[in-house]
Amino acid sequence: MADDEAPAEDGFGPVRSYALAGGRVTPSRELDRTFLVKARPLQPSEPLQSHYEQAFELCRAGAISVAEIAARLGRPLQIVKIWLADLLDDGYLTNAMPASTNGAARDPQILGEILAGLRRL
Repeated sequence: MADDEAPAEDGFGPVRSYALAGGRVTPSRELDRTFLVKARPLQPSEPLQSHYEQAFELCRAGAISVAEIAARLGRPLQIVKIWLADLLDDGYLTNAMPASTNGAARDPQILGEILAGLRRL
């Protein structure tokens, strides 16, 4: 079985990852590979397809990056971004990055202080 194939739930053989993304190549939202997600406390109201369930289960333990989910699932990063965007859109996942971190990462003064601290090490 190729790296981008998954076993079919119906027993008809392997399914390519892009088929599990509905043929889409772009997620509904921009997700960087370092973007952190975590599961919301609510349980899915309907059973999730197995590939969504696997991604959701990884997020239950706490914040996890998009890249780590892709690595653990053994799936292409772009496909996992599509799955995670779907789960975010459906309300099963949430952004695990604090809002203050997002703005601080772009502040040149804070970045300069971080760089100075790293240089002292």
